[in-house]
Amino acid sequence: MKKGTIIYVGGFELPNKNAAAHRVLNNGKILRRLGYKVVFIGVDRSNEKRKISDTKRIYYGFECWSIPYPSNKKEWVDYLSSIKHIEKINMYYDNIIGIVMYNYQAMAMYNLKKYCAKNNIRLIADCTEWYSAKEGNIIFKGIKGLDSFFRMRILHKYLDGLIVISEYLKKYYEKKIQLINIPPLIDLTEDKWNLDEKTSRNKSIIKFVYAGSMSKNKDHDKRILIKSFSELKNYNNYVFNIVGISKKQYLDNYPEDKDFLDALEDKIVFWGRVSHKESIKIVKDSDFSIFFRQSSRVVNAGFPTKFVESISCKVPVITTRTSDLESYLIEGENGYFIDDISQKGVTKFLKRILSMDRGAIDSIKKNTENDMFHYEKYIDTFDKFMRN
Repeated sequence: MKKGTIIYVGGFELPNKNAAAHRVLNNGKILRRLGYKVVFIGVDRSNEKRKISDTKRIYYGFECWSIPYPSNKKEWVDYLSSIKHIEKINMYYDNIIGIVMYNYQAMAMYNLKKYCAKNNIRLIADCTEWYSAKEGNIIFKGIKGLDSFFRMRILHKYLDGLIVISEYLKKYYEKKIQLINIPPLIDLTEDKWNLDEKTSRNKSIIKFVYAGSMSKNKDHDKRILIKSFSELKNYNNYVFNIVGISKKQYLDNYPEDKDFLDALEDKIVFWGRVSHKESIKIVKDSDFSIFFRQSSRVVNAGFPTKFVESISCKVPVITTRTSDLESYLIEGENGYFIDDISQKGVTKFLKRILSMDRGAIDSIKKNTENDMFHYEKYIDTFDKFMRN
């Protein structure tokens, strides 16, 4: 017997077009296992402008609806404040007992809070970020700054519950509201996690992979890695695969790197944007996944999806001590921490890895447990939270 319907709403692009979609779908699978009917309302970045009533699709057995991603000022005003699309979809369902908002905008959250109080619906936020307003023009920074302030410091504390993604957020909210800390989850029964590893690969080559989207901070990290690998041009036992950005896109930002990238095109390989399944395949065929971040509120309030995906592929991770990673990465067993992320420090560290023998690398891969983020491990945690 169903316990009632839960509406999950936010800026995710179903079925798998962004990390947000993967998070909400796996949280939804837990709620479904607990006996709730889960309905998703996401966004659609295509150019189609359809009525929300015409957008219903079925993904992974869930009924999913979408609204167009805003493209002009009027649409942005509606997106930031209106809950009309939720009210329309709610008319299709009986016994709605809860609404979960994924990183929802403050004004719309405030309006939704009033709506839920009037209709006896529990309101929960799924919070995976705490961004600061440092980029864009003064108007954009002002709006984003106010939105973040009211959402994170005021509105979240007056909801019925919170799902947070990190210990940083848990510590901030735990004395103010009922919550659970849930990292990004995956479903190990999906085919993409069970692809066979290549057996014919050259075992003398150590394969590294960086898989991630483009951004100002991430591009800076990629450049340090790329320049560090370029310092190791005399080593013949590595390949560094970069997924998510093409060589042209990189050189558009750093044209001065063209000569050494051309000389190392068989060692530093750009894949550009690929499907999520193809990205997982490249990661799975690697010896180490590598990325790092400077410690900051933005970084520590979140949780890197790259870490979850690498571990779930049984690929050890080389990274920095940020977010909750020290609770999951065991030095020398499923990865390594790197503390000096200057180009000199990264180059020195990579030399150490490239000096490892194949037996040691295979051993650490074998020790990497791939089920620590499988969604079924968090069913009991969700159950206690929902009962409260």
